Amino acid sequence: MRSDSFDERLLRWIDGHRVDVLTSLSKALMNLSDSSWFWVAVSLAGLAVVILLRAWRIGLAVALVSYLGGFVAAQLKEAFERPRPTFPDALVEVEGYAMPSSHACFTMAVSITLLLVIEWRSRRTFVLCATGLAFVQLLIGVAMVYLGAHWATDVFAGWALGIPIGLLCGLVFRKRERSA
Repeated sequence: MRSDSFDERLLRWIDGHRVDVLTSLSKALMNLSDSSWFWVAVSLAGLAVVILLRAWRIGLAVALVSYLGGFVAAQLKEAFERPRPTFPDALVEVEGYAMPSSHACFTMAVSITLLLVIEWRSRRTFVLCATGLAFVQLLIGVAMVYLGAHWATDVFAGWALGIPIGLLCGLVFRKRERSA
């Protein structure tokens, strides 16, 4: 990567502006997302919600989009073979290739699918949930770049990949209105 690239300039700027509280929060978020126990707990909670609400279509859509997003991102990482940022700018050392960000792809794909598949009772609830999900996207993306686990363009690529995957799964599993 060229030393004057957007990604390197941004990471150098971030390196000069890091603060302890943001570093600690970003590392905690990354450690949480890398924890097997966290994903087991999320999966069990999701399964409980699906069973209690009998939301089989939504559960199946989220399971499928999660698998599809992870699979496609992994295949593209192997195809691009883009290295991750290196020390001293990176605060964490992460295995594997960088492009596209699997975290960004996964969270975007699941978010888009949920927004399309859930039958929203009000526009206000939809807007609040969409805003919350957008905040989560931004938080995760910024944390990954802040820590040096990804280049900014890896995160952008993950988001760009997650959108069509989420749209596809969301439209496939969206409840159809019955014709008269």
